[in-house]
Amino acid sequence: MNGLDDERVYRGSNGRYYTGWQVERRLHTGAWRPCIRETTTDRRLVGVDDELVLLEPTGFNDLPDWIRIRLDRAGPRAVDVRRTVP
Repeated sequence: MNGLDDERVYRGSNGRYYTGWQVERRLHTGAWRPCIRETTTDRRLVGVDDELVLLEPTGFNDLPDWIRIRLDRAGPRAVDVRRTVP
């Protein structure tokens, strides 16, 4: 997977996907608030604005066809290729 073999991917209860790098960055910058982390499964509950989002680890093989993992200078990102950028 081009050096991303150790990268974790999370499925969010909001219908979005995130790499472990994206999750850690958002928690570190304060964009998300950590609430609960289940260490045995690595499921996480995070506060995003005024709602809670449950993040569940998922395998690369279980990602939908419309998710791509892209690596840029900042880090690996899960990208929804169905969305268009204005």
